Amino acid sequence: MDWLLAHVDDPDPTEEELAAAGSGQALGASGSETAGSGGLAQQALDDGEITADQVTPQSLKCDDCGRLLRDAAAAEAHAIKTSHVNFSESTQVIKPLTAEEKAQKLKELQARLALKREEKRLAEIEEQKKAEKVRRITGKEMTELKEKHADAEMKKALDAKKREKEEDRIAKAKIKAQIEADKLERQRKAEQRKREAQGLPLEPSPAPKKTAAPAGPPAGQSAVAKNYDETRLQIRVPSGPPIVHSFPSQSTLESVYKFISEQRAAAGDLSPFKLLQTFPRKLLDGAERSKTLKELDLVPSAVLVLQ
Repeated sequence: MDWLLAHVDDPDPTEEELAAAGSGQALGASGSETAGSGGLAQQALDDGEITADQVTPQSLKCDDCGRLLRDAAAAEAHAIKTSHVNFSESTQVIKPLTAEEKAQKLKELQARLALKREEKRLAEIEEQKKAEKVRRITGKEMTELKEKHADAEMKKALDAKKREKEEDRIAKAKIKAQIEADKLERQRKAEQRKREAQGLPLEPSPAPKKTAAPAGPPAGQSAVAKNYDETRLQIRVPSGPPIVHSFPSQSTLESVYKFISEQRAAAGDLSPFKLLQTFPRKLLDGAERSKTLKELDLVPSAVLVLQ
């Protein structure tokens, strides 16, 4: 075969050389070789051999990994799976799989699929465990936060209730002292009228001061009230629940009027109104509006009536 490839361009033998060869005459070395080459070529053709130029591709080869692929569809699938892009034709024939080989390949594929499913299942279980752990931690933190908030609100409500009770106690003591002072004043005036009717001399002027002495506690409480920065006002309205609000003790009565006007306007009530102090009964209007709540002795708390 190598000799044929080496002498493929040699000229064909002449009729004389063929005749001489047929009659037994010896040809030269070149003639013998030519005859031999013709016989070998004929024999090669009879055996079905082909030259390198006549070789046809039987498969495709991935130049990146060296894997043989049956056809273009297999090469395309391989390129999608591996991202390999270099392919070439190959003369190597891929033998078809036998029934036993197909069964073995199917068994291996099923085993790989089962393994992937198991890995996926275990991964999902692990993710669920992590999510459950995070959920429990978050729930615990939220519960603790709610408990702390509830405790703070409870403490705030208790403090407000205690402060309210204390303010009510002071206000009641103040009212009680004022009632007692008014009672003593009425007694003193009644005694004076009685003396006048009987023609007896009136009590000396210091007497009223002595009768007013029991009113000393309210005065002391008033002095204590001056230390309050806020006052709690309860405004009773003709209908509905009372309006309760805390104001700075240095706020003027006009700011109270303005606040109540805003509350009534929000409810759709724009009618005029005035504020009345319950005890001692007094209309808070006019020049009183420019005075502070401390100057009006409405500290630390007071009850007003809206009319």
